[in-house]
Amino acid sequence: MVIQAHHHSHVINYNIQKTLASLLIAIVGCSLGFVCFLFKRLRGQHYLLPALIFSATAASMHYLGMAAIINAGDWYVSNTKIILSLIAIFITSLVMLRLTHLMLVITNKNDIYANFYRLSATLTLCCGVAIMHFLGSCDINMGSIPMSSMPKDDYVENTIAMTLIVLVALVFLLAIFIWFVNFKEHLSNELLKRELIKKNLQLKQMTQHDSLTQLPNRLYLQKHLNTLFTNQTDLLFIMFIDLDGFKRVNDVWGHAVGDELLVKISQTLKENISREGFVARIGGDEFIVVVCQKDKQVVIQLAKKLLARIADTYELSATSVDFISASIGISIYPEHGNDVATLLKKADVAMYYIKNRGKNSITFYDEIEMTLPS
Repeated sequence: MVIQAHHHSHVINYNIQKTLASLLIAIVGCSLGFVCFLFKRLRGQHYLLPALIFSATAASMHYLGMAAIINAGDWYVSNTKIILSLIAIFITSLVMLRLTHLMLVITNKNDIYANFYRLSATLTLCCGVAIMHFLGSCDINMGSIPMSSMPKDDYVENTIAMTLIVLVALVFLLAIFIWFVNFKEHLSNELLKRELIKKNLQLKQMTQHDSLTQLPNRLYLQKHLNTLFTNQTDLLFIMFIDLDGFKRVNDVWGHAVGDELLVKISQTLKENISREGFVARIGGDEFIVVVCQKDKQVVIQLAKKLLARIADTYELSATSVDFISASIGISIYPEHGNDVATLLKKADVAMYYIKNRGKNSITFYDEIEMTLPS
């Protein structure tokens, strides 16, 4: 194979066997290096074995390629520069493998950083190869041989040139194909991940919220109260709200109209509680309002406000309802208990106490007047 270095006199001739041998070493060595890198037991914690394989492959390919130059003239590389070239390619191989590992680890977490590590690994390896090539060939002095004295074999030369062009084109197409497959897989994984996140949020919403009113349910309420008990310094007031007259709506106009009414009342509670507290529906026509407040009178005023709002007239699809009221029983943390079950039970007892004595009113749990069910 003949390459003209200068247009008038210098030519470079390569030994085709050694050149192809260097190519074979590159393919086999890189394959072994990546196999070693992919297996944790082989690569270890510091990537020494795969880095050694990559650097030995690059060095062997380089120096065998240099030995393939027939018309190399007077060339000599000192042992110092050979050692420095080997150290350079070994260190850059280590860094490249570390960056590649970081890229693989972070790919599913942050695409920007993954692309940064990918580019950094590529540039690192390129710099290592360039440094090794410079140190290993900077002392070469090509001999001068007239072109007329060089044997010409256009057929062999053209065949080799076309073979190399085809190989480069195949590698380029293979790289594009791998990139496309990886991109498609990454896009599919990203869409699947987003869909899973969406489904998980929906599942969480379904398990911890009431499907009709979208208010937190009993399960969410228990978790929320336990969290408040852990971090709370002020008093917690647990309002147990039960609607008066709701059964009549269901009996006369049906459960669909009753559901409409529950939705409107839940909206009323949320609008009037706002940031002052927490609203949950624990079943049927029963609601819980949790308020963190130091002043008991403020809670009483809030409860009276809720009674007034609940007693409004509701325009429903089948009728207009103006007879709804509520009975509210209130327990206090930590005065009446330190756990969710006890506080809810005492608020429930207080609610039934006032419901049996005229309804449409509020009362606090009283240890003397009220008795817990056994």
